[in-house]
Amino acid sequence: MATSDKSKPAEAVPSDLLPIIRNSGVLSEKQFLEIRSKVIAGDYPHDPRSLAQRLVRDQLLTEYQVKRFLNGKSHGLLVGRYVILDRLGSGSMGRVYKAHHQMMDRVVALKIIAPEIVTNERIVARFQREMKLVGRLDHPNVVRAYDADQANGMLYIVMEYVTGRSLGQRLKEGPLPPAEVVSYGVQAALGLGHAHDQGIVHRDIKPSNLLLNDEKIIKVLDLGLGVLVDGDSESNFATADGVAVGTVDYMSPEQACGREVDGRSDLFSLGCSLYHLITGRQAFPGDSPIERLGRRINSRPVPITDLRPDLPSSLVAVLDKLLANKPHDRYQTAGEAAEALQSLIKQKRPAQVSAAPGPPRKPAVDPPVEPAAAEPNPSAIPPVIVTVRPKFPSWFRPIAGLAERKPAVALVTLLGGLALTFAAGLGLGWLLFKG
Repeated sequence: MATSDKSKPAEAVPSDLLPIIRNSGVLSEKQFLEIRSKVIAGDYPHDPRSLAQRLVRDQLLTEYQVKRFLNGKSHGLLVGRYVILDRLGSGSMGRVYKAHHQMMDRVVALKIIAPEIVTNERIVARFQREMKLVGRLDHPNVVRAYDADQANGMLYIVMEYVTGRSLGQRLKEGPLPPAEVVSYGVQAALGLGHAHDQGIVHRDIKPSNLLLNDEKIIKVLDLGLGVLVDGDSESNFATADGVAVGTVDYMSPEQACGREVDGRSDLFSLGCSLYHLITGRQAFPGDSPIERLGRRINSRPVPITDLRPDLPSSLVAVLDKLLANKPHDRYQTAGEAAEALQSLIKQKRPAQVSAAPGPPRKPAVDPPVEPAAAEPNPSAIPPVIVTVRPKFPSWFRPIAGLAERKPAVALVTLLGGLALTFAAGLGLGWLLFKG
């Protein structure tokens, strides 16, 4: 029966995997001795393939590592203090790996710069200067750089490991909803603003350098690497002095002309990226890199409304300003661009910024809710005044009524009565005394 395993013929697999594992340096001496003792005791199989599978299952080695070991390769898995766990991707600037820092027990992304770049001492010196600036970056929308060094002739940079995927990978599934793209654009602009404040110009903003993590947060990747030479002539363009200035389909006109660039160049590249994410098409199409370069230098982009006529004019205006040919006609800072994009979100017009063209839908409105009958509030009920009258003798009732109606008159009458009674008493007393 035919097998699908084309990695190596069976006879080419090493007869003993243990020496290769030991020479690779990916395990500590203690870990290796424990594995060897289990093989000798029969707890682990001696057969190379079976042993490899068991070590992967026990999470002592990774699939990537054992594949190399079964091919007889023990070198290249140790870079400085970092153990290579897996390969994440590659580009013209080098390869990116998932790695583990042995002492700090931290998983990182490690980019090994292409060997042809390392031979250019002037570019390496420029890269090292740039890395000193990158080390200062600390922003939620920027992939942090932890380390940069040279080891065994290799130049590498160690970065935060981000779980998720790039917007370039997401774009392969088709254009993104404009509202989603605007949100990502705000975050990218904020990250770029932080980098620009530290004196760093990215020079190569594109969807593949915008990472979307599992929490839907955008992180700008590869800050500081734009100073490196990029050998891919099909996708990138180099100035006369050999310094890469960006990817053709996203670079600014001033980059294409080999002029000095600043943060406004990154904003043009961001505009190209947002255009591509919304439409699935390039803002400056062409059959060759030279033709696409010429269009961005000498003409305007294809109007985005030709491809997406449903977009609101406010979004079109922001994209037009990002894609202005002259730097002074664009937003002057990434902060301004972020505010302009954020204002589109604050307008809350989902019917205009929609995932696909179509007639606007009437927003659903919940039926009015009748207020519940309120419980009576004792403090809000007016008091009831009850007049209670005592029972007086019949002869005293006129006096009591007068006192209730006209208390002042009643008081004067009472005092007058008392005065007459007192005077009469005095007169009677004097008569009795005289007699």
